[in-house]
Amino acid sequence: MQQRDLMFDQIDATGSGYKSDPRMRNVEAEMIRSHELCQKISSKKPTDPDYKSLLEELFQCEIDDSVAIVSPFYCDCGCRMTIGKNVIINKGATILSPGKVVIEDNVLIGPEVKITTVNHDLQDRHNLFHFGKVTIKENAWIGIGAIICPGVTIGKNAVVAAGAVVTKDVPDNMMVGGVPAKAIKKIDFPSE
Repeated sequence: MQQRDLMFDQIDATGSGYKSDPRMRNVEAEMIRSHELCQKISSKKPTDPDYKSLLEELFQCEIDDSVAIVSPFYCDCGCRMTIGKNVIINKGATILSPGKVVIEDNVLIGPEVKITTVNHDLQDRHNLFHFGKVTIKENAWIGIGAIICPGVTIGKNAVVAAGAVVTKDVPDNMMVGGVPAKAIKKIDFPSE
């Protein structure tokens, strides 16, 4: 496997890039590579013998046997994703990851969830892109159809309600919902 992030060594996960920047050719090449692999992955059942190896090729790293990613699945920059152990990503997830996505252990991601790490500039929307890393911390649960916007961190044990649009960080042990997402309640966990 290639060394992760090699093509992105000069693209900052929280920076900006112009379409004309020569480094953006690396981003485009990774998008094409990831798109082709996602098509192969999405045409297979998760029980197919080569399903896991295709995921590892997409992410350019080993995937723990406890991880379940249900097809169809799409991400546009596989080398910019890190996935922990015991993670479930349900069917129809779309992850736009040039700004980097980190999914920690024991995370649940519901069907049709959208995660993006890139946005167009408000004035120069055809030429300037802004990147913001998304982190989903341990034991978080993202409900069906939720949207996670660039630069957001979802805290440990947090819950994002179905259909929520998350534009700001979610604290640990907090449930959020709505458009835009707002705090609904604190979640109490028994002490360990």
